[in-house]
Amino acid sequence: MTRLPSSLFWLIAPAALGLWLLVAIPSRWHGIDTGALGAGVLLAVAAAGLWFASRIPDDGASTLSPGEQKRWVALAFTGLIGGLMLFNAGIFAGARTMAELENIGRPIAMLLVGWLIFGSVLRQRFGSAVQEDERDTEVVRAADDASQVALYLAVIAVAVTLGLTPPARLAWASPIAIANLLMFALVFAGFVGHVVALRRYRRDRA
Repeated sequence: MTRLPSSLFWLIAPAALGLWLLVAIPSRWHGIDTGALGAGVLLAVAAAGLWFASRIPDDGASTLSPGEQKRWVALAFTGLIGGLMLFNAGIFAGARTMAELENIGRPIAMLLVGWLIFGSVLRQRFGSAVQEDERDTEVVRAADDASQVALYLAVIAVAVTLGLTPPARLAWASPIAIANLLMFALVFAGFVGHVVALRRYRRDRA
């Protein structure tokens, strides 16, 4: 069994700091964009974690396939993005211009860019190794089906809410709020798909 280096455990504190900067304090604090700073700290922690993980000797006993490792990365980033959107739901509901969402959009954009970079790094790390086999194909199919169901349910929930709520109580439903609500539905559907995929990988290893 591969033992993780103790250095990985020292990443918990800066990761907690990054999350605190993202959600626990105002987006502007003494002129500092805490959202972007928190996202940057989390990306730095993730980069350090990936570097430490790459230093672990590979004894060939790892049971995590490239596809499963990619799913873990995707789950982490979709969870962070979805959590950030959910935590700032009140700001989305009250926004009337895109400029009002600048402090939220910047850390989300940083997380998206970080996700793309990490995906590229993982592909380079795997090199010529087989990155997808028949099991991965079945997992992808199951994850896609779950994502579609989650997306259908989320869109139906939005439509029913908008259709059945009295107009007097829809002051929050500006075009910007609805657009971001639909974006959250996409993030939620992706998160569900990643959870289902990881459960399938775990079940197949049992």
